[in-house]
Amino acid sequence: MKHLKYIILFLLTILIFKSKSKECPCSNVQSCKPLEIGPRKEFIGFSVNSTHYPFYNWEYLTTIGIFYNEEIEDQLLCIAKASGVRLVYSAIYPVDQLSNQTNIDQWINEKVELVQNTFTDGLNFDVEDPITDPIVAKQYTQLVAATNKALKSVNPFYQISVDVAWDASNCIDERCYDYVGLSEASDFLVVMDYDMQSRVYTKTCFASANSPPSLVYSGMENFTKLGIDENLLVMALPWYGYNYPCIGANYTLQTFECIIPPSNYLGCNCSDASGIEINYSLIMDMLNDTEIQNGGIQWNSELESPYFNFIDLFSGTQHQMWFDNPDSLSIKVQIARSMNLRGVGVWNIDQLWEDPFLSSGMWDALNSFF
Repeated sequence: MKHLKYIILFLLTILIFKSKSKECPCSNVQSCKPLEIGPRKEFIGFSVNSTHYPFYNWEYLTTIGIFYNEEIEDQLLCIAKASGVRLVYSAIYPVDQLSNQTNIDQWINEKVELVQNTFTDGLNFDVEDPITDPIVAKQYTQLVAATNKALKSVNPFYQISVDVAWDASNCIDERCYDYVGLSEASDFLVVMDYDMQSRVYTKTCFASANSPPSLVYSGMENFTKLGIDENLLVMALPWYGYNYPCIGANYTLQTFECIIPPSNYLGCNCSDASGIEINYSLIMDMLNDTEIQNGGIQWNSELESPYFNFIDLFSGTQHQMWFDNPDSLSIKVQIARSMNLRGVGVWNIDQLWEDPFLSSGMWDALNSFF
């Protein structure tokens, strides 16, 4: 996801130069005004597919983050407005230009124009670069604050959110951001409670859970220990898993430990980069594929997450799949409820089936927050 999101966001910047003011495409022209909805509990879904929106649960969502290059379809805009769902563009700014005020001013003006000209409702900052210099971290906070001020001066109901790593205290992936300042400069933070195996400091590398509840809770607690109000924190969860190749011998389809190849990420020997991200729907299809030999879903009580072993059709070797399902998601959503967070979110809402019956369990697990 790390590399995919940067490609998407790079392409999205092209849209800024394409956007021109147009007439409201909805039958009710009042629908094209920014949604005048104050602070509320959130279910934010990140979208990477411009045509998949007919299969979203519009009764549950409150905000959709747009992470694709294509223009927002007219029907999507009108459905979102009628459903009271905000559409916000992903926003990324090059860290090496955070001291370039001329570039910043131009970038902010372009973003404000993009939001206004496309009848959308704000921005979702998704800068995920390493920042270890406190001065640069403060500059990022100032960028968010200035963008928020510019948008709010046009309409106070525009929304600004900021995606952040899953723990505020340990400079996760060298993101030593000014988390308190970012929470004050925006409407809320979206805590990305996934990819938690990005850097694991062990001699031997093992496949493991993408989003274990114990780490979700401790990471979220560290945000509150900084003095950040719980109502400014959204817990974003994964609708995908990791397919890891197991190296070595003597495995069975019931084996728990799966040794994986080393994969350097930011100087760390063990990383989820050794695996491949797989959509939840594809994971379930694999389990039901009679041509794929697997050991069935198993549950790890310590990590409170499901996994299964299978024989890869192409290599003939054993692999291990760690993922989230309605059971594991519900555990984390209840943590969000108990902590009285602002809401929940999903990366991403295009990873389910088109059949709502098959997908309902995943939607319901997230909506149990409310």
